[in-house]
Amino acid sequence: MTTPHGDEFEHRDDLEHRLTELFQQRAATVTRARPVDFGSDSGAGTRKAPPGVKQVRLGTHRQNLGVLAAAAAVFVAIAATILGIQSNRHQPAPPLSTGSHPVSTGSHPLSTPTASPTGPLDEKACQAPSSWRRAIAGGTVPVDRRLNTVVSANGETGDYLVVQGNEPPAGTSSIYSDVELALFHGATGRTLYTPARSSDIPVADPTGAITADWIAFSVSHPQSLGYTYTVMLYDRSTGRITTLAEASEEQYLHGEAFSGAPVIAAGKVYWLAGTFNKPATTTLHSWDLARGGSAGSVPAANATALISYGSGLAISYGGGHPDGALFEPTVIRNGAGRPLTKTQLTAMSHGTNFGYDGASKLSWLRHENGSVGYEDLLVGGDGTNSEGLVRQSPGIAPAIHPFVQVVLDDADPAAGQNALVDLRTSRAVALPAGVELQAVVGASVVFGTGATKSDAAGLSMVALSTLPPVSC
Repeated sequence: MTTPHGDEFEHRDDLEHRLTELFQQRAATVTRARPVDFGSDSGAGTRKAPPGVKQVRLGTHRQNLGVLAAAAAVFVAIAATILGIQSNRHQPAPPLSTGSHPVSTGSHPLSTPTASPTGPLDEKACQAPSSWRRAIAGGTVPVDRRLNTVVSANGETGDYLVVQGNEPPAGTSSIYSDVELALFHGATGRTLYTPARSSDIPVADPTGAITADWIAFSVSHPQSLGYTYTVMLYDRSTGRITTLAEASEEQYLHGEAFSGAPVIAAGKVYWLAGTFNKPATTTLHSWDLARGGSAGSVPAANATALISYGSGLAISYGGGHPDGALFEPTVIRNGAGRPLTKTQLTAMSHGTNFGYDGASKLSWLRHENGSVGYEDLLVGGDGTNSEGLVRQSPGIAPAIHPFVQVVLDDADPAAGQNALVDLRTSRAVALPAGVELQAVVGASVVFGTGATKSDAAGLSMVALSTLPPVSC
């Protein structure tokens, strides 16, 4: 199979016209995911991962959750996966025909891309002011697990998904024990899904998993977070979970699996499937939310990530690495729904850490000439906007205004200090010990508290209005 031509994507607003009805069976609708026997938990540490896939070390699972917490979405829930999964996401899409709230597409005219961002970020980091510290301390979100990671958020609905668990038993390949996927709105959360196999991990796209009516996610073995064996859809009106696609144990062990997490865009759920180390086998699958049935699949050779922006879907081909001057641009094309302009797609090809605010803005970190800058576009516009340079190393979370996760160049790794860039003032802000930025959810920000190399022991949700711009 060959890589789809750009014209094939750009001249068709929706994949529906090209998808064939290849699935003969409807996915089974259940109130709990159908259990799959992959062996006992005690043997998890010795189970084979897909060929060529390295096992995840416990000490690095936080990065793997980036896509857990992401992925840039190539969905290896690892820094690379995270960035992979994140790179797939965001285009304007019409409101779902299933009764979801209309998505604001924004009609503001956009400027054409600037030759360079608007100004350098001050190199010296500020310390989080006392007002920030008080707000974070006072925004406690009740949680019932020792480890908590926000893996997806929708600023329009105010919802965010959290993977929760406890420390796993020593000597296993598990990332968590007592795992669950919970949906939070404000400080209130409830369990959506508990894996049938206690060591498995739910994986969700950072900003393309949640709508007012639906939640899409997948499930992975802990040995290979970037590859998942089932794709699921949660109906918020009924509380039912539908299994959209599932790989058998034999398929999974032979490298036939799904790449990362599914995304919701333009009235459908989309996900990538293929064989590890054989990019030409990659296919794009979809599920029609209005009809409640498969919308078929099409070849998508070399596709690595999906970028949902509500009313549309963009597809990333190839894989750049955020290595400063060594960064290699990807090829991003329109996939479904409202298309982005060629100017916007070109700008996105230099990006990682894609984020969508759920309403109208798609944003990312732009890599060029060894520098990293924040860039965004308004869905429905025709250009992009650039902001100040980020001199610190970018983190793995989606870039959602007004904060970007960064790693301070001069920070002591042993101290575990986390930081962000306040885009309102272009200043790096060092967060208090044990505090980390997890998500921007509309007019609120979710921080992890009591954070260690394993994960955050608690969560704090803070109104953005209580975090005044920092300009020390």
